[in-house]
Amino acid sequence: MEAAAKDRKDRLAALRKRKQGTDASSSSGRPATADREEGLVFRSYTPQDEELKKHVQPASHADIKMTAETATADIPTETLKEAAEKETEEVDLFNLAPKKANWDLRRDVEKKMRRLDRRTQRAILDLIRKRLADDGNLADAVTQVEEAEQRLRDQEQDDE
Repeated sequence: MEAAAKDRKDRLAALRKRKQGTDASSSSGRPATADREEGLVFRSYTPQDEELKKHVQPASHADIKMTAETATADIPTETLKEAAEKETEEVDLFNLAPKKANWDLRRDVEKKMRRLDRRTQRAILDLIRKRLADDGNLADAVTQVEEAEQRLRDQEQDDE
């Protein structure tokens, strides 16, 4: 804490000395703004004030090194070179091919497969009914058919 307080006091003392130094220069008869105006040079700005207009110096070609034109002069040639390089490169057909070649076929066939699965299940139920009717054990046959029909209904609900 004491070190921070000492640093602050030193900074304030230096600030006071600096302020007194500028006051001394302004009391010598020369305004403080005149010191600043001597170092002013306007190259790309035209001031409105008459006193500041005498500090205007137009920029010479030697002063202007980097312009938009010089910065962008190489862009057309670079793009033409890149385009020529891309044309000479061979196209890798392996990278162009989709990762799953049959994704569209699966999408189109899926609806038809659901319909066929339902028909298959019904056909199986009909076969079970016929066998059970031939065997004569009707009670067991009825429960098996009901269970199979319930599975078929569940599958149809899942498909929808």
